[in-house]
Amino acid sequence: MTKPKIAKELNQKRAVWKAYVAPRPVPAMPAGSAAGSRNFEPSQGYLYAPPNGIGAAEVWNLAGAKGKGIKICDIEGNWNRKHEDLPSGIQLIGGTVIDDLSWRNHGTAVLGEMVSQPSSKGTVGISHQAEAVVQSAVISGVFNTAAAITNAGSILIPGDVILIELQATGPNGKYVAMQFWGDIFSAIKAATEKGITVVEAAGNGDENFDLAIFNGTGLQKDSGAIVVGAGVPPSNHVDFDGFGASLPSYTSLGVPRSRIWFSNYGKIVNVQGWGWHVTTLGYGDAQGGSSENVWYTLRFSGTSSASPIVTGAVACLQGRAKAKLGAPLASSKVRQILMKTGTPQAQGPGVPLTQNIGPLPNLALAMKQV
Repeated sequence: MTKPKIAKELNQKRAVWKAYVAPRPVPAMPAGSAAGSRNFEPSQGYLYAPPNGIGAAEVWNLAGAKGKGIKICDIEGNWNRKHEDLPSGIQLIGGTVIDDLSWRNHGTAVLGEMVSQPSSKGTVGISHQAEAVVQSAVISGVFNTAAAITNAGSILIPGDVILIELQATGPNGKYVAMQFWGDIFSAIKAATEKGITVVEAAGNGDENFDLAIFNGTGLQKDSGAIVVGAGVPPSNHVDFDGFGASLPSYTSLGVPRSRIWFSNYGKIVNVQGWGWHVTTLGYGDAQGGSSENVWYTLRFSGTSSASPIVTGAVACLQGRAKAKLGAPLASSKVRQILMKTGTPQAQGPGVPLTQNIGPLPNLALAMKQV
């Protein structure tokens, strides 16, 4: 006799108040799974709607707005171009890579924010239809950032983007943006005058670029670049693992979109990106294993994590311009749009708005200016 029939018969007995077939519980979530690597896209809050994110996912339905037709050149030290979530065939256009895991993780994380490929695993880049190329800052055995920028500029065309993922020690013994040095400033200016948008990390020195010691240097002059500071993300606390003795578990990082304590700041800093807990490729804290090709992180930080967010936004904007207008925007126009339409910087304890890092890009509003 079947279970429903047993229940029916029991219900006909006066001694039974109510009989029914007990339900078979299942997990309270939609069905579905992915083989192999996990899907980390839900952790990429920077993709999503303002004020917390930059609104990339909101504009991907627009023609060209995934960065199509735009080339991005990342300038730094090394990359794992064989990572499972990167497009195949990323070309090294110049320089000699540094055979070092920290450089390789750094470059891989940067590329992941911009061009990791959408699928049921890994992450998805802000401008995942853009073409990525890479340029090492080491040329003829020495660091030569100016030559790296010049070489990249000779290969790219108007509308393309150069990302400078470097910092170096300035006169106060703190890290500063690379345009402090005259030859690098000149190389950036030449690239932007060609119509290439240059995005540059402001650096992690907690340095004020408006100090008198920087008078007459590239930190107080306009190179044409979009200089990027690091802001506090909406997940505005250190995680369980902490970050050294000075930042134990669950320490507050401050108010979202306020300057994070290490970010450089000043009048030449134009916009900000998330400076902490950015989900992307590399490092292996979120997913490790014997192969670097499947490493992922939830903890990429610094102006290094902020700058690719802005670079991806630039590529989306220029891709949209080429699709809609038939030509890219001037690099100065791109910078103006991102600054004008971005979600404003916030102030927090010890970090007033006078410590300028600019707004967080808002692509939903920026696209209306194209």
